[in-house]
Amino acid sequence: MKKIMIISDTHKNQVLLRKAFSLEDGITHIFHLGDDYNDLDSNLDLIQNKEVFKVPGIYHPGYRNRTIKPTKVVSIDNWDFTLIHDLSELKSNMLKSNIVFHGHTHKADFTKIKDIHFINPGHLKGEIDRNRSASYLVVDVEKEKLEFTFKNLDGNVFLNKTINR
Repeated sequence: MKKIMIISDTHKNQVLLRKAFSLEDGITHIFHLGDDYNDLDSNLDLIQNKEVFKVPGIYHPGYRNRTIKPTKVVSIDNWDFTLIHDLSELKSNMLKSNIVFHGHTHKADFTKIKDIHFINPGHLKGEIDRNRSASYLVVDVEKEKLEFTFKNLDGNVFLNKTINR
């Protein structure tokens, strides 16, 4: 089984970033959905021996001048995931999977529209931002299902979802 930690909108908050990682064991992959994805570069101990995938957020110069693609498609164990920071930037020709991870709003969310799941892990910008507690997402990847666990920084689970193949 693979285990993905999905974070977004860290905004240079190293304390909360490290706190979220301290709550998890067995992470094999990390998705950072922008607004300071370079935060991971200062934490080599956290990303060691993990596959890291990241997309830029709206404040990244490469996002603004389009030298870095705003989307990335990642395949893990025959599951395909689309990563993007700002969902409003997603065009139909960019959609390569029915699972889309996004950030930007700082609001944890799991929404299904038609056959597409739009999933936001929340933010790690501050303990509270935009009246929302800091949060992140862990996805357990199995052959026939994905299990999504949304957590606050006290380690409490506030939402569980499952997608079956």
